[in-house]
Amino acid sequence: MNLLKISAFMFFLVTVLFGEVKEVDKLFEQVNHASNPKEKKELIEELKKKLAQENIKKREEANAILKAKEKLPNKPYKDISLSK
Repeated sequence: MNLLKISAFMFFLVTVLFGEVKEVDKLFEQVNHASNPKEKKELIEELKKKLAQENIKKREEANAILKAKEKLPNKPYKDISLSK
């Protein structure tokens, strides 16, 4: 029973600590709850800008990962002279 309590507590702790509420999510909620069309349009434009910024960041990260992978050797190095 203690193991169940500990595992439930750890799960709760991890989800709370690592859970993120991003600015994009907040803007999306504001768009959903906006009452007048003018405010909704402004929020949608701001949401588009934030999404574009996030997209650029993620694309840069992906490109950096791909460049780092290109530097890795395709085959493991084997020195034949050492094995003799």
